[in-house]
Amino acid sequence: MTDTTTSPAAGRKLPITLTQHLADMLWHTGTTSTQILREQRDRFESDPALPDPDDPIFAQSYMRWCRTAADAVLLLAYEQAAGRTATMLWDLDQDERVVLSTRVDE
Repeated sequence: MTDTTTSPAAGRKLPITLTQHLADMLWHTGTTSTQILREQRDRFESDPALPDPDDPIFAQSYMRWCRTAADAVLLLAYEQAAGRTATMLWDLDQDERVVLSTRVDE
């Protein structure tokens, strides 16, 4: 039997177009208060390969909760492509991904 599946090459990019309207469909709850992150830091896990959520650049930022990892990855990619600094967290209490971005709310 011949394997007909193809795997993308490592580092291969997938060009997609997301408008802000579509990107905003990827999250369900958000807040401009990063106080929750500072006060409950042990509630959130971060990926060391991504920007540090404790960096001062995120002092004025927006936290957006996403239901799935795929939604969070797409939203993170959108925020970064739009020129914003963004990172992704894991909310251990809600069992959801959170995208922390310097886009406050447009």
